[in-house]
Amino acid sequence: MKDTNKQINYQIKTEDDRLIFTTSSFLAEKTSVLHSGVYTREFSSMLFASAVSIFFYMGLITANINPVFFRYILIVLVFVAGFLAANKFIFKDKKIEVILDKSIKTAIITRFGIISKKKENIPFENIGSVELRTRKFTPENIDGIKFVQQISAQHGSAMPELSEEEEFITLSLTLTDGSDRVIYAGKIDGGKVNGEPSIPVNEIKSFLNK
Repeated sequence: MKDTNKQINYQIKTEDDRLIFTTSSFLAEKTSVLHSGVYTREFSSMLFASAVSIFFYMGLITANINPVFFRYILIVLVFVAGFLAANKFIFKDKKIEVILDKSIKTAIITRFGIISKKKENIPFENIGSVELRTRKFTPENIDGIKFVQQISAQHGSAMPELSEEEEFITLSLTLTDGSDRVIYAGKIDGGKVNGEPSIPVNEIKSFLNK
């Protein structure tokens, strides 16, 4: 029985001879101070939409589009469209899809980027084990962290967690050549048991061993 207090940020399902695992949480990386405190997905989309709107407005002036209020209406529409498009397509969350296909005895790992995607096929015979590991990151740029925390606090969104040690639990396919393919990385919330992310290790191990 799964602990309902744990974080679940992945999808896993079986279809005939295939297990399909999808998640956007597969990077065990230290949180970027600027990206976390300033350059959020929404803020980046807003900057993109603003830039597009400015260029579009300059084009309207050059084309001498009148009346003026019609320009403003077009600018608002362009800004909204640019914001939504950037948020959905440009600054979207990266994700990984792992398909364990027994019919061809192959693990198909697809990493989806902003534009392209990378696919890797790994025969089951090359998968040595499915492993759980941990990774820890200690804050280094203390001055930068304090600066970002001050700005965030002024905007009503204090971020004390930036100065805390970060710990991740990773799920990897360890290959027979000794290399690893990380397919999931969940951040532990303050070291609390209930803060540990749910890990689909048992589902994947049992599927491979059937």
